[in-house]
Amino acid sequence: MRNIILLLLFIPIQSYSDMSECMNIPNQDKKNFCMASYSGSSTFCEKIKNFENRTHCMRMVVSKQRIMQYSTIKPKEEKEGE
Repeated sequence: MRNIILLLLFIPIQSYSDMSECMNIPNQDKKNFCMASYSGSSTFCEKIKNFENRTHCMRMVVSKQRIMQYSTIKPKEEKEGE
């Protein structure tokens, strides 16, 4: 249980400045998690061998996809006189 809590606290703290840094990560699971966080694709999550990390990755990707799909774009307000 303690490992799960540490895992959930550690993963969101990890951040990468751009996708090219993901390519330099030697650990394949971390590399695929990084790629999934940028691309929003579950394809990279499916390559993760650790079940807990894969599940966390899938939830993150689904959440990101829902935000992108269901968020509404506000139209630009038109100024009077133009």
